[in-house]
Amino acid sequence: MAFVPPADWPPLRRRQILIAAFVPLVVATLGADSRLLLDRGINGQLFSNIAGPLYLLLVLSGLRPDQRLMALIFVPFSAVGEYLFSLIFQLYHYKFGTVPFYVPFGHAILFSTGLLIVDLPIVQTYERQVRHVLLAVHLTLFSGALLVFHDSLSAIFGILFVIILRRKRAGPFYLLMGILVLYIELVGTLLGCWVWNPTPWGILHTTNPPVGAFVCYVIADILVMKMSRRLTSVMIYLI
Repeated sequence: MAFVPPADWPPLRRRQILIAAFVPLVVATLGADSRLLLDRGINGQLFSNIAGPLYLLLVLSGLRPDQRLMALIFVPFSAVGEYLFSLIFQLYHYKFGTVPFYVPFGHAILFSTGLLIVDLPIVQTYERQVRHVLLAVHLTLFSGALLVFHDSLSAIFGILFVIILRRKRAGPFYLLMGILVLYIELVGTLLGCWVWNPTPWGILHTTNPPVGAFVCYVIADILVMKMSRRLTSVMIYLI
């Protein structure tokens, strides 16, 4: 049976346009902030810092009200996460040594794009098939990372991901986020916007970027969703 979105959802056409814009937007934003341009005397990070928040505003128009709240919470939440993982744990480093202003907004855009995709009628209709394909892709990626590149950091992330999938019944959203994050990681590291530490804490080994890096995003997704539900409950109670 074909999936029919509720009448109060944002127009399908708008959501499709926002999804289609994601790939070129990532290239444009990270390209402006790239080391390739910086080495030629061009610091385009200002463009990225402006483009990120502005595009998030557009993305919010394609989300349901409950999803908009989650996306907005994701901005400060991911800013804290970036501070911990980049500056404290030093798993990766940005080219100027600090977390760029646009990055937390980029996390919210990434999260929102995942929500937009899993809500598409075609994904809802063929959810089981989508789940199986994405599971096969992730199994291949994690196996290759461990066997070919000896990526022990991704191996640990992989174990965490299996636990999450078991608890969340292999929801397509979490599987899809892995693909979206890997795309951003590949573009960002290729353009020199950031670089991953090849020997985290001096005891692990990883690639640039790690295949399993997206698991951090998935954990953040789950926490933000829970925070949003709690906040909504509190607001309803107060009203």
